[in-house]
Amino acid sequence: MKMIMQTRTWLFLFVISILYLSVLTGCGINILPTERPPEESTPPAGTESAPDETTQEEDQIIITPTLAPTATPGPIDELVAVLAESSGLNQRKFLGLTGEDWINLIVSLALMLLGIFLIAHLVYSILMRIARASTGKYDDLVLESVGIHIRRFISMMFIQFATNRLMFLNPELKQALNQAYFTVYVIIGTMLAWRLIDLGVEIYEEKIIAEGEKENPFLPIIRRVGYIALLLTSAIMILNNLGVNVTGLVALLGVGGLAFSLAAQDTLADAISGFIILMDRPFREGDRIEIQDLGTWGDVIAIGTRTTRIRTRDNRLVIIPNSIISKSQIVNYTYPDPRYRVQIEIGVEYGVNLHEVREIIIKAVRDVEGVLQDKPIDVLFLAFGDPALILRIRWWIVSYVDTRRMFDRVNEAIYLALNQAKIDMPPTMYDVRILKDLNSDQTSYPKAPPNDNTLSD
Repeated sequence: MKMIMQTRTWLFLFVISILYLSVLTGCGINILPTERPPEESTPPAGTESAPDETTQEEDQIIITPTLAPTATPGPIDELVAVLAESSGLNQRKFLGLTGEDWINLIVSLALMLLGIFLIAHLVYSILMRIARASTGKYDDLVLESVGIHIRRFISMMFIQFATNRLMFLNPELKQALNQAYFTVYVIIGTMLAWRLIDLGVEIYEEKIIAEGEKENPFLPIIRRVGYIALLLTSAIMILNNLGVNVTGLVALLGVGGLAFSLAAQDTLADAISGFIILMDRPFREGDRIEIQDLGTWGDVIAIGTRTTRIRTRDNRLVIIPNSIISKSQIVNYTYPDPRYRVQIEIGVEYGVNLHEVREIIIKAVRDVEGVLQDKPIDVLFLAFGDPALILRIRWWIVSYVDTRRMFDRVNEAIYLALNQAKIDMPPTMYDVRILKDLNSDQTSYPKAPPNDNTLSD
């Protein structure tokens, strides 16, 4: 059914083309080759010559393309000419075409059908057999993805050959047809390259997923850059073939791009910063980060081209421009290792056995659920406080997510253990004295000590 639909499509296009040529002929529009005026001779010496055509073309946006030379008759044309002359068909005309022209038209139609429905499928079948016989893992997959574009390319080659061999078409019409064929070639090549880009990204994504890695957020950027480069290249090729002065057009676009970049410099700065973040990957989607300059702390939801979205612990979505993130200091609590070390400071009374206190605290912390057993628990004598000895306790947990819960559990365990061992944790006390002058009803306060900068800490 699919082949029948393709056959009807190509036959419909060919019939439409024939009817179009016939209508042009019936309306008096000449499609046959015309005689060109004789070339002007070189002006004699001493006379002023015309302006340089090359300089004029450089100043023009649209340049008239040079007509292609008239096709040389081939063996098939010679055979058709002999057949038409021997049968007398070249003496008859129908719709402005001689019998020889109609025979050549039928031969061209046969060549089109041969190329579209036989040669194209034959070449594709041979390539598929070669791909399946090879040891490559993706050869047949690639060929199946781009096979339809290969068949279209071969079909267009036969269509172009079939129309270029028609001697009754004038050079202007052939030139227009060749420009149309070139545009179709570029479109087919663009579609083929587009599919290859998609296929390459899909294969890479399947590979990294199979290896258990996270999806690379840089892949969409690569795909978009590939699309843009492909479309720009194709557009330049088509415009250049149609006679558009690409140099002047590119200069015009450059001036417009400069004006746009000046008007949207903040947006471009965000986009460039987003590109750098996706390439350098200081954090990924799902990581918990802290932007210290902004005081923002939460989980990364999405990394976009212009902004990054962070969800805070109170379920608020914060949208931050990438240019601000690139200038700030980022703390990543998840990557490369989600295990997290937390610490607290407590005070114990003077005169206690520090060795005994350490053992009690370490045992209490180690028995808490969620504390990593393969990591050390540190109890450090930090300072002589007032009125207690300051101890710093450090331990490791599985993930930063449980930080607040672990504070609650560990604090409770240490408090109960020290209380059971009858070890006091004295609070900070302040001694406030108020002096009263007996000869005055006013209360006097001690004077502040002199400000002596030479005193050391």
